[in-house]
Amino acid sequence: MHGQRFRKFRSEKLLVRNIFMILILVAAIGLLTLFAYLYLDDIYLMKEKMDLQTVAEDISQMELSDREKLETALSDIEAKHNFYIELYYPRDQLIYTTNTNKSTFDPQPDEDEKQETLKPRIMRILEHTDLDDVSYFETRQEYYASANYVVYGTLFPSGVAVELYAPLELLYDNAKTAFWLYFIAAVFLVLVILSVMIFHTVSFTIPVDKISRITKQIAQMDFGVACPPFRLRELDELSSNINFLSSSLDMTMQTLTNRNAQLERDIENEQKLRENRKQFIASASHELKTPIAIIQGYAEGLKFGIYDDNPGECYDVILEEAQKMNQLVIDMLEVDRLNSTKIEPHYVDFPLAERLKTFVEQMRNITVKNGITVRCEIDPTFIARCDETLFERVISNYFSNAISHCEGEKRIVVSCEAFDEHYRISVFNTGKPIADNDLLNIWNSFYRADKAHSRAEGRFGLGLSIVASAQEAQQMRYGVNNRENGVEFWFDVRKAKQEKDPG
Repeated sequence: MHGQRFRKFRSEKLLVRNIFMILILVAAIGLLTLFAYLYLDDIYLMKEKMDLQTVAEDISQMELSDREKLETALSDIEAKHNFYIELYYPRDQLIYTTNTNKSTFDPQPDEDEKQETLKPRIMRILEHTDLDDVSYFETRQEYYASANYVVYGTLFPSGVAVELYAPLELLYDNAKTAFWLYFIAAVFLVLVILSVMIFHTVSFTIPVDKISRITKQIAQMDFGVACPPFRLRELDELSSNINFLSSSLDMTMQTLTNRNAQLERDIENEQKLRENRKQFIASASHELKTPIAIIQGYAEGLKFGIYDDNPGECYDVILEEAQKMNQLVIDMLEVDRLNSTKIEPHYVDFPLAERLKTFVEQMRNITVKNGITVRCEIDPTFIARCDETLFERVISNYFSNAISHCEGEKRIVVSCEAFDEHYRISVFNTGKPIADNDLLNIWNSFYRADKAHSRAEGRFGLGLSIVASAQEAQQMRYGVNNRENGVEFWFDVRKAKQEKDPG
């Protein structure tokens, strides 16, 4: 909704701006039209006066003695400029007047009567002979015609006077015609400019406005928008380049985000590993203190003769504690290897039933010694795919843990259940359930739910930590469940490819 209001606002703003520009254009053309309407007659009159002066200067350069040549030249001027021309000797007679074929002017006014009628015009020249500038402009209606003329008169240095007549009616008709031509051209120009602006708005301004909005969204890291194609080749190419840039930026940002998340995970894992190592070292130091103290105590007793009556017992205790320390060091190295290095499991296929039954048979002496009955329930067709060494570490720790905590019926059951992609191997032993507050902590290094019992058996709480590390290295699950009459530890292994269930 907000985006629609924004686009509507931008469109309205563009429309108002275009209308404002059109109004300015129409106002400017209107002012020019008004100026032409008011002053075009004056402009034409001023131009006509300038032409009259120019023609008079041209006539002043002509040779009056060659009458035939003079008449030809003056006729050309009359035809070109539509002027009437009169040449006088102001104190004598008329030299030349325009022949209109309507008896308006007489080219040969030899008769006294006609000569007399020209005197008023001749006298107008004579009125200016005593002035510094004998040139003049007049607007008058001739006595022999009803038309109005603008008249320019001047006296040449040769003593010849000239009067040039330009009909005002024709001049004003030309000005009016020019005004209407200008008005029509102005209207046509307004329509053309309006069409161009509409085309520009539709074909260029609106697409550029769309591109501007989309690039702003891209600048705000919103890459879910794309520029549409446009009819103009340049805009369409720009749109394609922006879409390519947006796609590239999106991929780059996703890559950076993934790498940043991976970096954060690596930093978190590194910090966690550092804390685990500190805790591991502290726990290992604590576990080593007891056997070292026992060995030191018995060694000092032997040195000072305290156990001279029975030194063999001291040697047995020292040897037993040394063996426990050796096993502790071996387990510590195994935990550190699994946790601090990137384990690359070496996967092989092998039958589960055969491997587990062989392991149970190897542990037979210990289970018989402890009065434990072991039952192995594995389908002989189950083929697992996993790292053999890690598999041995997991099943060995689970089985040793089961022997250590087996009570009551003293029964251990090793079973296997098939799922779509993996097998779940379970090691169940009868005995006491694990307390709820211990269920999550038992996978931590040096954590022991029954500390006194484990210490007496030489167990230091590293077995289940090794199980967790081995399973995580193979990206497989593991866990523990309390049952009605005992505890069940389980772990998953992959199925061999040929043994996967269809679908």
